Amino acid sequence: MVVYSVMMRKLIKEVRELKRKMSLPTVRKGPRGMIVPPKFTEREKELMIEMLTRRSKRHPTHGGHIFAPMKMGKNE
Repeated sequence: MVVYSVMMRKLIKEVRELKRKMSLPTVRKGPRGMIVPPKFTEREKELMIEMLTRRSKRHPTHGGHIFAPMKMGKNE
């Protein structure tokens, strides 16, 4: 029971850190002002994939796409 709670606490901290990194503002660097994405570790990439697959199982969508299509203008 103790080992389980320690593992869950570590997982919660990892997910919280991942969400923090994902919500960081856009950073532009270099002479051309190119957008630089945050650096993710392999563990964080695995967590993102795991969270995405769990969400897609909980909230299935028609057509197989997770994200809704974007509308480009008011007339659509």
